[in-house]
Amino acid sequence: MSREDELLRETVAHLEQALHRERERRREAEGLLTGVGAASTARSLPEAESALLEVLAPVFGYEAGAALVPDADATYRAATATNPALASVRLPAGGFMRRVEGGEVAAVFDVGRVPDLQPLAAVPEVRAALMLPLRTSRGTAILLGVHARAAAFSPRLVALARSFLRTAGPVLESLVAREREHLGSVAAARAAALEQSNAELQQRVEEIERQRAQILRLSAPVLRIWRDVLAVPLAGTLEEQQLSHVCEKLLEVIVETRARVAILDMTGLETIEVAAADRLHAIFHAVRLLGVHCFVSGVRPAVADALVEQGTAPRAETFATVADALAAAIRRCGQGPARGEVP
Repeated sequence: MSREDELLRETVAHLEQALHRERERRREAEGLLTGVGAASTARSLPEAESALLEVLAPVFGYEAGAALVPDADATYRAATATNPALASVRLPAGGFMRRVEGGEVAAVFDVGRVPDLQPLAAVPEVRAALMLPLRTSRGTAILLGVHARAAAFSPRLVALARSFLRTAGPVLESLVAREREHLGSVAAARAAALEQSNAELQQRVEEIERQRAQILRLSAPVLRIWRDVLAVPLAGTLEEQQLSHVCEKLLEVIVETRARVAILDMTGLETIEVAAADRLHAIFHAVRLLGVHCFVSGVRPAVADALVEQGTAPRAETFATVADALAAAIRRCGQGPARGEVP
């Protein structure tokens, strides 16, 4: 073989090696670009870490991996892992791990020689390790890649990892900002929904109060049944609040109409509370203070027993029926209805 042929073969070999290296560099660059893309499209930081574990494996050549995060007990645990054996590993937060957490990329020749990595040495088929710190304002997750062969990660891969982190760091930080913004939007939406719910609840409460006031007015209306004669029909279960309304309204109408007799008709009254009985006695007293005669009609036996037992029996003239009370009121007033006036 001539000298020219040897030189040609050497040149071809060099070109093939250069082409192979170029293809490797291109494959690595495409892998890193895919990793950055996976991080940028992730919806959360844990999702990005899980995607990077998978995408970067062919780039850095690790056989299994895990994303390690600091735990409350001063250890690092696997937040996600591609190998179940790595999922249960906990690494102590010693000086080596703290250097990695601080931003140092580490390629470990033999995990058995690093005190912080002794738990990894107990995992089958794990000798070498590559560790990349994924640092954000939220904290640092350590991307761990392992290999069964010692010294599997070269200085060139360490340099490649550093280059990747310079590009991926801002992408991960942007993801954290998006997460924070999303959480803020969710919180704002929940606050707005809560405010709307409170407003609707307040409207319901106000409507209930209006309905309750209307029920009170309708449950014991003050009726003018004859000239100078008022009647208040009481029905159902008498409560203190209801009687308070009756007292206020009755006294108001007495002053307006200058009535001389007020009839409290208890025909429809079923039961009466202790506090309501006391309030009923106060009504009798207030009516008399205005110079008005107070009659009571239609008291049922059960209600009468309750009033006597509570010591609040009415100190007023009582009648069996409202008709009897009205007849007595007319006699007391000494007049019939005015001409053309409805009695």
